Amino acid sequence: MKRQFVLVILTVSLFIVVLLLQWDIIALESVSSAAANPTNLAQVSSSSGEGEFITAAWWTLPPGYHGNPFAPDGVGGAWWWVFEPLFVYVPATGESIPRLGVSFMETTDSFTVTLRTNAFWHDGTPFTSKDVWSTFMLGYLYDWTIWDYLDEIQTPDDYTVVFRWETPTIFGKQFMGRRVICAPYHLYREWADQVDLTVPPDEEPNQSVKAGLEAFRPEMPIGTGPFKLDTVTDSEMILTKFPRHYAADKVDFNKVKILKWESSEVMWDRLKNGEVDAAHPATPKDQTEEIMTAQPTMKLALPSDLAEFSLLFNLREAPLSEKKFREGIAHAIDRDEVREVSYFYGLTDATYATGVPPSFMDQWLSAEFLETLTAYEYYTPTAEVLLTELGYVRGTDGFWETPEGVDLEFEIIAPAGWSDWVGGAEIIANQLVTFGIKAEASAVSGWEYWRKLNEGEYQMAIDWAATWWHFAHPWAGYNRMFAGETAQRVGFPEEVEGPEGEMIDLLDLVMQLGATFELDRQKEIVEMLAWVANEYLPQLPYLEKRLQIFHLDGVRVMGWPDNDDPIWSVAPGGVERLYCTLMTEGTIKAVRHIFLPIVLKNAGES
Repeated sequence: MKRQFVLVILTVSLFIVVLLLQWDIIALESVSSAAANPTNLAQVSSSSGEGEFITAAWWTLPPGYHGNPFAPDGVGGAWWWVFEPLFVYVPATGESIPRLGVSFMETTDSFTVTLRTNAFWHDGTPFTSKDVWSTFMLGYLYDWTIWDYLDEIQTPDDYTVVFRWETPTIFGKQFMGRRVICAPYHLYREWADQVDLTVPPDEEPNQSVKAGLEAFRPEMPIGTGPFKLDTVTDSEMILTKFPRHYAADKVDFNKVKILKWESSEVMWDRLKNGEVDAAHPATPKDQTEEIMTAQPTMKLALPSDLAEFSLLFNLREAPLSEKKFREGIAHAIDRDEVREVSYFYGLTDATYATGVPPSFMDQWLSAEFLETLTAYEYYTPTAEVLLTELGYVRGTDGFWETPEGVDLEFEIIAPAGWSDWVGGAEIIANQLVTFGIKAEASAVSGWEYWRKLNEGEYQMAIDWAATWWHFAHPWAGYNRMFAGETAQRVGFPEEVEGPEGEMIDLLDLVMQLGATFELDRQKEIVEMLAWVANEYLPQLPYLEKRLQIFHLDGVRVMGWPDNDDPIWSVAPGGVERLYCTLMTEGTIKAVRHIFLPIVLKNAGES
């Protein structure tokens, strides 16, 4: 009798709870050993938006932190949560998911966007076309690539924006998805109105406008995104749901907590302890297995990051300025071993240096073309021959020397805290030492690393290659290599001699690629740029990065897409954009746990 009474009470109690939660109960199960005893935990979706999402990112610590997205030290890890683009571009499918834009019309002359009429800035100001205009006008000061193709931006009314092309481009949808709208006109009009499109960004009056813009330091960023930044400390950011967001009814979380990203090692421990819902630290095989064992409901998605890791050469310094010497270095490096040690879940780029990642090679480069290229497979006898031809000799200690008897010595730098890049630098240095070239890896902290690269204060370094983020197209990587950061960092010329002795204007060729609609002609241009990348060897790519997106299912978050879902391709270049999109689309939901007052298996005990 007593047992029946207890069972009735428990059944009625649970029934009432389910009614109160709008019948969203989905399971009685063990979620995590750290979460609760599996015998008294019910997992329920939180339709009232009371959930919390926990991740990790980087930001400048207070008091240096501020909310200006255009100035150094601004916004940080809150970026994709507080700001949003016109559309989210899905590289795997070519789809554009509406955000601040609801529709678009694309022609060879223009890209016209119809905006939402129900979006607001976090300070309550209505969002309009003028905010889009001001964002891209200020982007001109920072050489945003869209301005290589853009002539002007028109705003015929409050909810229509027309991007008029000076040069037609195939990347209209990608450009709209790449940049967040982050300069509300009512806050940034002072600078946006002064931008002069008739002169370069580094000339007056634009230089002074940029300086004034960067001096503006609001305490917090003001965006239109689904979350508003409330507090920033040394250890965490707290963002709360923005109730006036147009997708607020789909966002099932009322808070996002961002923990400070200290290092990959710290993130491994957080994942093992179930402290974060999603994170993407570079993680070796043994640590990955430990994480998956410690958290049985942890899942791991491995989408291509649309980028490669590479060894960067400073072409300004001898002997790295000598192409044959760089070829010798390439043959002395076992790129598959570097991948296995530093980033096990990547894809080895073992033979060429074309600027096309391995998983896209068949799509863009023919087998006949690849046969014409210099191959840089790991083979130390070839490296030996190349260095000998340059006049280098081995000393009595076995290490290579100049003809004058000076040891060859190199430093390979990598950013401190980036375990995958530091690991890559270390194994490459070890391989060079084994070959007979003195080399050491150095981890350089903070912004000092990037300053050294940008100012050419290094010999060799670990850096990105084939960065196809946002575009999933070779143009993006070659634009960086020949017209952007990589060209600046290595000291690469704007013109080089081609395979037939002709001079190749790299900037013009990259521009042509972005404006060519015919696929066969695109492939011709890609092969020419791939030839330059491979034969001049400004950097040696050694692996295609696949993002390791760990996501904990059923503890605080439920509804993660399958690991082969195309939506994961949104992650490269800003994984938080993926998380935020999954929230605003209503894909992932918050989990609320109900702890029953009595353990069910003991209900019949006296």
